[in-house]
Amino acid sequence: MSNIVLNKAADASSFVNPFIPAKGVDGSVAPLNRWLGSSPVPLSGAPAPNWLRVDLGTNCWVNRWVVRQMGGLGWSPNYNLIDYKFQGSLDNLNWFDLDSVTDNSANSTDRMIIPSKVRWVRVYITKGLRCNTNFASIADFEVYDAPPTDSTLSALSLNNGTTSFPLGQPFIKTTTTYTASVGFDTENITVIPTTTDPNATVAVNGVPVPRGQSSQPISLTAGVVTSVNAVVTPVIGDPQTYTVNVTRASSPYLTGLVIKSGRVTLTLSPTFNQNTFAYTTTTSGTTSVLITATAEDTGATIKIKGTPATSGVALTVPVSSGSNTIDIVVSSVSGTDQKTYLCTISVGS
Repeated sequence: MSNIVLNKAADASSFVNPFIPAKGVDGSVAPLNRWLGSSPVPLSGAPAPNWLRVDLGTNCWVNRWVVRQMGGLGWSPNYNLIDYKFQGSLDNLNWFDLDSVTDNSANSTDRMIIPSKVRWVRVYITKGLRCNTNFASIADFEVYDAPPTDSTLSALSLNNGTTSFPLGQPFIKTTTTYTASVGFDTENITVIPTTTDPNATVAVNGVPVPRGQSSQPISLTAGVVTSVNAVVTPVIGDPQTYTVNVTRASSPYLTGLVIKSGRVTLTLSPTFNQNTFAYTTTTSGTTSVLITATAEDTGATIKIKGTPATSGVALTVPVSSGSNTIDIVVSSVSGTDQKTYLCTISVGS
């Protein structure tokens, strides 16, 4: 950790020459190297607060602050501050308390705080020197940064309770965007994120998930890419987001299958059902049949015995005497999925 306010741009509510704000953050502890500010003596009530402010130049995580008082320079403890706060801001407009000291008589304040993200910091003094509360003086103001902790995942996987789905590329903790493809029959998935740091937390699509355990089911829409976000929040530092763009394939199923020999519609056994993939039928005295395959998704690709076919449009398929096995392969237009329907046609002489 380092003193991140050392020689940074400092200003104050006021100062008394030559004790300018910069002398409160120059790292030198000497009677002439201090900041001294004052508030006008009010007609009634307490003086207006004094403050010493520093612009860090960028957002930082801080976890320690130090105020060295005049009492540490050989002066009486009566020249120490009484009531003051350590405050932070991200916009120099809205300030929040990070720590506070009341009724102080010590020659220095050196305290750890919960790590907080700030861009500006200040000592906000509501009651100044014990000998004269409308004056405030600081020999040295120090702020220390907190090194960020790990915000990565060590593993990330997808499943639906029974089947695991691979990512489009091997998982690497430094890579934060992935793709994955699942079949049409997969209506939802769960995500299993494992943080590298056991103390970091992770949420999937905004819902907290225990480290290395499954998220709640995430619904997928057929033919649509669903973005799934796993956000890792470290103990110290900014969150990191991993995104998996999951494509659920569009339908590779048929909703209708009709086979004709001439004008005669052949009877399929069993009766057609889109979830049944093997059928038999018989005919005689023919060298070809007409097969009409209708896809659930009209954009799906259909091949009948290797020949492209159009959904709902009959295709002439040659047959010969005896047993003829004809495959009808349906491929999804979006994503990757495929179903094969087999028809065995027995042709008599």
